[in-house]
Amino acid sequence: MKNKSIYKILLLTSLVGFTLQSCAQDKKSQKLDISQMEKEIIQKEFGHSYRLKYEHNNCSYEILINDVPLITFYGLGERSTTAYINQYMLKPGKQEITIRMYPKKTDDTKFNETLDSTSFVKLKLDKIKMGSQEWEFSKEGKARDWEEVLVYQTPKLEKDVPFAEFKIPFEASKQELTWEIKGWSESQALVNNEALKKEVFDFYKNFQQVIENQDKNAYMNLLAHSIFEEASADSWESKAFIKDAMEELANKPIAKQKFLFPINENTAELKFYGNGRVVTLVSKDPRSFGYSPLVAKGEKSNFPIAYTFYLHKPKGSNKLEIIR
Repeated sequence: MKNKSIYKILLLTSLVGFTLQSCAQDKKSQKLDISQMEKEIIQKEFGHSYRLKYEHNNCSYEILINDVPLITFYGLGERSTTAYINQYMLKPGKQEITIRMYPKKTDDTKFNETLDSTSFVKLKLDKIKMGSQEWEFSKEGKARDWEEVLVYQTPKLEKDVPFAEFKIPFEASKQELTWEIKGWSESQALVNNEALKKEVFDFYKNFQQVIENQDKNAYMNLLAHSIFEEASADSWESKAFIKDAMEELANKPIAKQKFLFPINENTAELKFYGNGRVVTLVSKDPRSFGYSPLVAKGEKSNFPIAYTFYLHKPKGSNKLEIIR
């Protein structure tokens, strides 16, 4: 796959390491029909690719695009990196970035009580017109320039506070966003009650079992719609995007995983996004606070990583599905 990364696939398969198993194992779940997904893709005119660069100081934070998390950071230290955001932009027109700032983590189990005047998050959003799989380079082989959309740094806090939120709007035209995807725009409004809580916890426990059983087909089916929407919001060959995603998933080496924390109401709680239409579980354990409670470590890895996904109920359905 040239010049693109499929974030959910690369993150999760780097942990799970699904690969082609025996026929008996592949029979655990129904095989995903990739050809049908490819038929449903509408091949569109080339649009733009959007990327967000961000850095922070003395804080934990969330960065949301249209009220769904792009980045969550409750870790130690500081960092600066880049993320692509096309799949969070559902249609042309108004878009919104939200920054939520929380106190900084000071060691493995402790956080500061407040933010202070040194706390900030800084963003740079830019875009580039797509034209081919070699979209980052001109015909002469020179790197193409990205066009700046906005630069934003959270204002200096005048007093110490436990939380701060900032919203940054921007526009994307039909020429720039040549796709329209449903995402969570038509999803059911979720009610925070015991019934939903049980459904969400059951979904996570099932996901954990799928991984522990190395059920590749079930895993691919769980992620299918999220991958389809990411491909639909891609700005080059969408059908190739899906094919590459599935090949990426199928060809990862096996890596045995051990889950580090139990999943129950004492260790995790529901958190809502997408204007009340998207839900996820976040850990209450100080060691993994704010992240997914599905934390695993491979036998040959020293670094535990969380499986993060966001759930919704599509219009007309009463079943939770992964949307991002």
